[in-house]
Amino acid sequence: MTTSRVATFHPAWGAVAMTASGIALVSLLDPWAGSGVDDVVGAVTLVLALVIAVATSVVYIVRMTAHREAVVDDLANPVMGAMTAAWPASLLIAALAVLQAGVIDLVDGTTALWVALVFFVPGLVGTLIVGVAFYTRVIGSTDVPLQTVSGNWFVPVVPLVLVPSILVRTEVLGGPVDPASLAFVAVATWGIGFGLFLLLAAIVGGRLLIASPPAPHAAPTWWIWLAPIGAGGLGVISISRLSAVSEAWPDATSAAFLLAAMLWGLGLWWAVFAGIIISRQRRELHFQLPVWGFGFPTAAWVALTVELARHWELGWLAVSGAVLWAALIVAFAAAIVMTVVRMRSGAMFGR
Repeated sequence: MTTSRVATFHPAWGAVAMTASGIALVSLLDPWAGSGVDDVVGAVTLVLALVIAVATSVVYIVRMTAHREAVVDDLANPVMGAMTAAWPASLLIAALAVLQAGVIDLVDGTTALWVALVFFVPGLVGTLIVGVAFYTRVIGSTDVPLQTVSGNWFVPVVPLVLVPSILVRTEVLGGPVDPASLAFVAVATWGIGFGLFLLLAAIVGGRLLIASPPAPHAAPTWWIWLAPIGAGGLGVISISRLSAVSEAWPDATSAAFLLAAMLWGLGLWWAVFAGIIISRQRRELHFQLPVWGFGFPTAAWVALTVELARHWELGWLAVSGAVLWAALIVAFAAAIVMTVVRMRSGAMFGR
């Protein structure tokens, strides 16, 4: 990659790694129960996700060291700044997918713990740093155009609601930290992530009511709401499991799955609503890098669907989860082909 392309590397590239890791996670949750096909898909997409995550990490690290001013400028930009968090977010999601592979014995548990740690630490630290750096630059600033306030602003908070899902798998694989500490950290980080989501939801929702809608090329900003909803539901379920193990709240499971079902319902409503809005702009939509923003939100909500179907023992919901998973795989494959084609022409490297 040329120096100029590194300097102008689009933050949305992190969404590619987020999508790949999210699909690997969904596949490893056994959406097509008992078939074994989902495990194969999960293994393949997990390897692909790790390769993409490492490759984008190298580019981002080079960019931060050689083009620091460009990175700082992005963080101050109300659009690019939020997308910058997609890179550390992808590392957290990759860590979660690796741990899930360990839980189902696809890889050795100890190996999964160490590999996940390599991705988890920089992912969590990076997410916290980018979030604070971005929000302190845009919240309360009179220079932020109302049209730039969008669902992209959720990107720096979504990873935090995934931390409980990471920690509960760490406990299952015999991590060195006691369950009570894991449960406390899980609740605290989920509180940060989902609390900020609620605050931002009011801001972004108000902007959608009083200003012109986002441009067609920003269509994923409508869909991204599914990410904190889906990931938030998974986080609640994970908190309940950690709380039960640590005996901090033995009866947490029932309450958690009720709340998770409520969030799933909210996600369904929003998917229909956003789908209608996006369909009105379909003639103006073109494949470009931000389109990858559709991937992880969908994967998060499908993963929540699979978890709820298993707990509630609802056949129709399980079938729905399997169908959604299959559709997600097809869309993922098509997006990869389109991305490669546009990379060869250079069209994917613009801003």
